[in-house]
Amino acid sequence: MRSILFIAGCAVALTLGACSQEHATEVKEGAQAAASDIKDAAHNIANDPDVKEAGTAIKESTKETAGELKEAAGEAADKAGELGAKAGQEAKEAGADLKKDVKEGAAESKKQVHEATK
Repeated sequence: MRSILFIAGCAVALTLGACSQEHATEVKEGAQAAASDIKDAAHNIANDPDVKEAGTAIKESTKETAGELKEAAGEAADKAGELGAKAGQEAKEAGADLKKDVKEGAAESKKQVHEATK
């Protein structure tokens, strides 16, 4: 009786093992098919003329934008230099005017002191 139970148990185990192996094979084949489909889709996208054209357009747009930014930065630097030079010139002129006013004020004060002490 024990040997019949043992044989039945082994048969059940072998059946379950075969189902598990069959299921594992199906899962493996499904995964391989999905991977192949994904690979094909990626290849199709990479070779799609519209995708290539869009990539080229993006590169050209990036180059144009970089050139425009460089030009704008150069113009801003030039303008800042001009403004700095202009501010320096105006400061120099203001200093000269102030120096002239101080000399004239000192001369006037000296004249008034001289007249007051006569």
